[in-house]
Amino acid sequence: MADGDPTVSVVIPTHNREHLICDALDSVQAQSFRDLEIIVVDDGSTDGTRQRVAQWSEASELAVRYTGQPKSGGNAARNKGIGKARGRYVAFLDSDDLWHPDKLRKQVELLEARPGYGAAYTGLRETDAESGAVISEPRHAYPEGDLLNDLLVSDVTAPTSAWIARRALFQKAGGFDQGLMARQDWDMWIRLAQCAKIGCVPEALVDLRHHAGPRTVSDPARELAAYRRILEKYAPLRRQRGLRVRLAALSSYHRRAGRVHLHYLNRRGRAIVHYLMALALWPLAADTWAALLGAFLPATLRRQLRTRWNAIFGGTALAIRSH
Repeated sequence: MADGDPTVSVVIPTHNREHLICDALDSVQAQSFRDLEIIVVDDGSTDGTRQRVAQWSEASELAVRYTGQPKSGGNAARNKGIGKARGRYVAFLDSDDLWHPDKLRKQVELLEARPGYGAAYTGLRETDAESGAVISEPRHAYPEGDLLNDLLVSDVTAPTSAWIARRALFQKAGGFDQGLMARQDWDMWIRLAQCAKIGCVPEALVDLRHHAGPRTVSDPARELAAYRRILEKYAPLRRQRGLRVRLAALSSYHRRAGRVHLHYLNRRGRAIVHYLMALALWPLAADTWAALLGAFLPATLRRQLRTRWNAIFGGTALAIRSH
């Protein structure tokens, strides 16, 4: 790394977020860790995002390296940001999310203290973008270390805005899969876990914000297609990891498919079939039992029971993550 290069490169992909991106940039400027650069990759915005970023950069002590591209999706934007990064570490922040002030400092300290670890994620909470009110703060176990088996079953970590990784690790694992239209983050974490251990700072140091505009999520059909592609893509690797991983991963696939059918496609019968298949394959997952029970309950009651259950069991293997 050349003299003068920053320790952390912050990559912010964005698309039509002129009303939100300055909040994200403010949260980077408020970081207690200061040796960083900001790279904004504009994925074909047609609003005033470019002008807002330029105005923010002129008024800030932190320079912004801004680059645009034709609309190509979040995968391509993150990959372009990684390619332009100069830091030893790369951290991602979606332009509608916020970081808490000590987020980067605590992650860098963890990785500096553990040279065998290649990446680290943090806890998060969900908030309302307009009022700032906390909608939920998930309570569950935050695994770390060799996470490959766990990640081959399901994403046991956190979304992209909670992650930081050594730039050399991305060069080894490859970029985000641009053929995936959903769950690109989970796919990436699997590949990172093949190369290195993963650490965690379990505090809620990221605000995943809810707002009227679209988040970087896919429609249900793309979500289902992504689950199937990831299942197939890593089938050879799962075979190497033993029968438990294979069965648990197949079970997890059916649970996730059931969730999409129930919550987004209003197909209760199809969801129940998926949940029963998941239980037949791996009956030891508390999440699947909760999903099956939830299929017979009104949505409000389902959410209330999940909140109360996780208030007691949130940090254990009995936590309900998906429903």
